[in-house]
Amino acid sequence: MKILFRFFMVVAAISSMSGCSGVPVHIPNVPDQAVDWSRGRHIVAGARGFQLLLLIPIMTNSRHERAYQALLKEANGDFITDIKIQEFWWYAYIGTIYSTKMEATAYPRLKRPVPVSETSEPPRDPDESGGDF
Repeated sequence: MKILFRFFMVVAAISSMSGCSGVPVHIPNVPDQAVDWSRGRHIVAGARGFQLLLLIPIMTNSRHERAYQALLKEANGDFITDIKIQEFWWYAYIGTIYSTKMEATAYPRLKRPVPVSETSEPPRDPDESGGDF
């Protein structure tokens, strides 16, 4: 009987601890050479979750990942840097609302410049030049 009681206590402890774990967010580094640093724009995104009766988390553990995905969508393929994360919470009648707000600066990618030759003449065909190639 003691073994069964200990087993259920361990399972209950593990279940309660695993229910409060969030998803880590990986933010990649921005390469310096591929960004137009002169045309940055401010973007904002966020996500919310609810803790019902202070015991049951509803979309609270994934709100950082959801806010970051919304930030990426707002950036529309641009590079994101200078990310600021703010946390808010307030009470509701039957629980607590948790909110994550992310602000960042999005910089567009540089368009690859077309290499320009030193002369404005088009390249010659070797057969027409009369030289040995």
